[in-house]
Amino acid sequence: MVTVDCHHYIGLTPSQVPKWWMEEMYLPYGGTGVSRYGQDIVDMIDDAGIDIAIVQGGDIRRTTSHPDHPGDHGVYIPNEWIAQEVAKHPDRLRGQVAVDPLRDPQDALAETEYFIKEHGFVALALKTAYHDHAINDRRVYPFYEKCIELDVPVDLFTGWTPIINAPLKYSNPILLDDVGRELRDLKVVFYLAFPWVDEGIAVAARHPNFYMDLAWFGGGSAEQLYDVLLKLKDFGAIDRALYGSDGNDKIRIGKNVATVPELYRAVNEVAARRGTAEISDDEMEAIMGGTANRLYKLGL
Repeated sequence: MVTVDCHHYIGLTPSQVPKWWMEEMYLPYGGTGVSRYGQDIVDMIDDAGIDIAIVQGGDIRRTTSHPDHPGDHGVYIPNEWIAQEVAKHPDRLRGQVAVDPLRDPQDALAETEYFIKEHGFVALALKTAYHDHAINDRRVYPFYEKCIELDVPVDLFTGWTPIINAPLKYSNPILLDDVGRELRDLKVVFYLAFPWVDEGIAVAARHPNFYMDLAWFGGGSAEQLYDVLLKLKDFGAIDRALYGSDGNDKIRIGKNVATVPELYRAVNEVAARRGTAEISDDEMEAIMGGTANRLYKLGL
């Protein structure tokens, strides 16, 4: 069984990400965040028994600000640096392009195409709320169309973030419905997370090219994860759920498992206690990597 973790970030603090930004991001989870190189992610997936991790950086220079740090807004982890880190571990890491679609749209479109074609990046990541735009903002549709042209998914941030400057109103996955109705060939991966879990399931269930990154649940309980998987199963969308861990470093709820994959293996213990439907072996294999292998064309 191939296993793929679809949700990892790498980057250096403070040279690429300001210290205040990391502190604000990690404050609710009881940490401060750390620098991460590609090797750190390889070590992490080795410990978790995962074959491949998909990593990204980010360009949030245009919209990152803090009133107490007016001159310190350089959240910028270049795609070139991501490519260098991925190239050190070609059998374990794959890259995603991350651009600000509104900073210099033509340059960002060209950068997207370059890193997908020349460096084998497997998707385009757009930060939406972090960039102060809605998912269904017409200004970003050229990037959706570019993903259709290049036959890669777009990875979109939805759900809650601790970063105060990112407008929460732009993170509701219901906004994806407009995109999916107009661009039916667009493959979308979005972060299924609090406070719009049910809304995300509802949107994904009616758009067959929509996939859900489950990294939010990696810091929770087996019961929480099972409830989501059972609902996805009931709505016929469990085949579009993707395993992600987000580094397994954001501790939201007390947990008694050492790795996120162990959390997934525990969901059928919940089913047994409740006398409800199990998640089948085939369904779990698809979640843990089979679906991502096909979606990102990893060839594993």
